[in-house]
Amino acid sequence: MQLIIILLATVSILTFLSGVIVYFGASKGDKVRSAWFFLAAIFATVWMASISLFLTASPTWVDIIDWHVKWTFVSAILIDISFLGYIAWRQKYGQIITFVFLFAGLALSILIFCAPGLLYHNVVLSRTGNSVNMNIGLLYYAYIGFFCAIVPVVIFTLFRQYRKTSSMRKKNGDLIIMGSFGLSSTLVLVANLILPLCNNWSMIWLGPLALAATIIAFYYTILRYHSLNLSSIWLKIFSYIVIIASIAIIYMVIFAAIFAALFRGSTPSAEVIILNFIMIVIFLLLMPAIGELLTSIRALISGQGNTKKKGKNGR
Repeated sequence: MQLIIILLATVSILTFLSGVIVYFGASKGDKVRSAWFFLAAIFATVWMASISLFLTASPTWVDIIDWHVKWTFVSAILIDISFLGYIAWRQKYGQIITFVFLFAGLALSILIFCAPGLLYHNVVLSRTGNSVNMNIGLLYYAYIGFFCAIVPVVIFTLFRQYRKTSSMRKKNGDLIIMGSFGLSSTLVLVANLILPLCNNWSMIWLGPLALAATIIAFYYTILRYHSLNLSSIWLKIFSYIVIIASIAIIYMVIFAAIFAALFRGSTPSAEVIILNFIMIVIFLLLMPAIGELLTSIRALISGQGNTKKKGKNGR
């Protein structure tokens, strides 16, 4: 569980930074769409944080856990609305559809905050696993219906853009977004909507990780296929952050797998995971300096440095 929380924390930071960089690095003509992307990143970060806190909450959190549970439901609504705004805003009909879902989503969110008892009746916090007892009623069906409506609209809008554009560059970008959004929506549907109905909340971390991969796919299309115009300095900054975070995540997964194999299924403590994560990040940050140092050492050993010196002195 500790590894999952570390991964969620890492991808949530990465998700938020992607929104910041897209918004502040976008040109004036793309500011509105970049703002929708920024909102999607913000609500995705809130969703990931709420799920992380829910998974780690102890029985002493009984007075505040309802707040995190509410935000888990509400931020999920706002994420898809923001994605729709980012994708559909270029067209007039897209703006109308976005506002329709925005009003519907806000109405659901207000109901969840003002009358959460219509959606769930209590939160169970125990050492065997935290869970929420849902109320299968009108609000629940409206909540599920909202996602069953907005996800096909997002995919249909992307498909319509794919059919209309003649640029292969844009077509490839639309295909990547359609595939990643469809895959992550399916995983979210199973892990965060269907399994909880069976009182299985142990896999809800899978949805945020899938969503983070989708946001990175969105950013990849911006970087590779120029679906938004970003300044080069922001692209370089984020590319470096993505590389560091990706290597750190892969390292942590391999480390946990080796640890479990060596110690017969045991999981490393939170302190060990955090220490390893900090060490790998520090190492990655120092890599450029280490590379220059190794180059200098190789040059010194091979005598290239002395040769250059002699050449300069004319000897």
